[in-house]
Amino acid sequence: MATLTLDMFTQSAGDMEAAQYRILAALKALRKDFRQNTLYPALGDLIELSSMLETIHDNRERYRSSLPQTLKGVDLEKKELMFDAVPADEESVAGMFELLAWAVPFVTELTNEGVAMFEFVHQNLTLDPVGIMPLYQDEGYVFVPNHGANIVHVLKYELSLYSADTEKYRAMRTIEIETYVPSSIFETPEDLKLALVEQHKDMPNPATFLMDTELDFPFDTTILPVAKRKLMRHLIS
Repeated sequence: MATLTLDMFTQSAGDMEAAQYRILAALKALRKDFRQNTLYPALGDLIELSSMLETIHDNRERYRSSLPQTLKGVDLEKKELMFDAVPADEESVAGMFELLAWAVPFVTELTNEGVAMFEFVHQNLTLDPVGIMPLYQDEGYVFVPNHGANIVHVLKYELSLYSADTEKYRAMRTIEIETYVPSSIFETPEDLKLALVEQHKDMPNPATFLMDTELDFPFDTTILPVAKRKLMRHLIS
């Protein structure tokens, strides 16, 4: 899978034509992935890169005032640039911003295409409770069928709260505890939930969801990652 890196935009301005060629080639490969309905991990990386480029653009005056230091990265949590002691010159900085001005519209366009595809998949995923739902839903199970392989992925999820500076954030961890092969058309998600309760006595009535779709998209790189994010949105809403 193609990859765009920050260095392709910040360390390649000395040869503008070569840098543009590499960026366009990577964008073309990423667009091909999207057109084949493959979203991850490319979309997550692309969104992060777009945020980095936006931060660099918004901090361009600070960058110029930090000469002769060289940009080495971006702290996305603090929305700040990070520098090292390697000397930089005004010409290379000017070249970097020229490259960014050319490249950012292409990156933004492809990011928007990927996000639109994400939302399409998200909207075509159904999220239904299985059995009686408890009040406590920060921990439980989610069933995600892979119809192409005729199996159901059983994931255990857990929400957690963490702090960064003065902000508090919710995060969700998932682990796959088993794959389930339906052996009869009469077996239901409720049957599977009861079997899990029998196996894991510490959760007598776990919050349990069924996430399903009729889309024939790649499971591991599209359906499952979007399903996890849809569950996260539901739980924190």
